[in-house]
Amino acid sequence: MADRLPAPQAQRLCRRLRWKTMFMALAPVEPGTDVDPQHEIDDGFVWCTHSMNCLGPDGAVASREDCREGRRCFESHGDLPT
Repeated sequence: MADRLPAPQAQRLCRRLRWKTMFMALAPVEPGTDVDPQHEIDDGFVWCTHSMNCLGPDGAVASREDCREGRRCFESHGDLPT
């Protein structure tokens, strides 16, 4: 999913953070073209793939502001799953 965000933004957010527009095409797709829309977190409803709800595995709220480097459960886009 990180490849759908601008590189600087993707590296700052936890790779476990998800939001619904990540899974939607935001613009009409022309047949035969590759579309890589810039999916933004636009409605505030996000979830963590560790817990599959609005709280991270540390019990704190999953959000664009909080799911960043420095949080105990943070995983960068370069981290390998264990």
